[in-house]
Amino acid sequence: MKLFKEWNVEAHYGPEIVKVMLDELVTRKNKLEKMERAKLRWSLYAMFCAAVFLLFGSKVLSSQQLSFNTNILDTIIGHPLILALMLLLSIGFIQLRFFVKKAKKAEKEFEELREEFIDRSSELWPNDTDWESREALYSYVKKEHDINLYHK
Repeated sequence: MKLFKEWNVEAHYGPEIVKVMLDELVTRKNKLEKMERAKLRWSLYAMFCAAVFLLFGSKVLSSQQLSFNTNILDTIIGHPLILALMLLLSIGFIQLRFFVKKAKKAEKEFEELREEFIDRSSELWPNDTDWESREALYSYVKKEHDINLYHK
């Protein structure tokens, strides 16, 4: 609930559970954004490593006197720089795969809680007169945290 202390919409909260759900919703949104940024960074890293690997790999292969009998794998493994680039590239792809899974999980958790909040909004604000409070809170959450609570 520390995220909502600086908010000036305390009169619009309604029951205490609304504060807890909104705090968890904002926390999950921040986690989702963090995972998306990490996924973007690792994808850029993997693309950079792939480009460098292809550049040096083509230089190594073009500098060698390759004949029909030459084993390309021996040529690539014979250069420590190419092996280091292959290691860095594999680390990049492993990390990218890890953060893609984490981002999907964070998005699923966020969307489940957001849809639950939308479904339960009539229970959280049982009176029809509270729609003004709900509207003020929804617009504030949309403006400040880019979380749409109006519809699924």
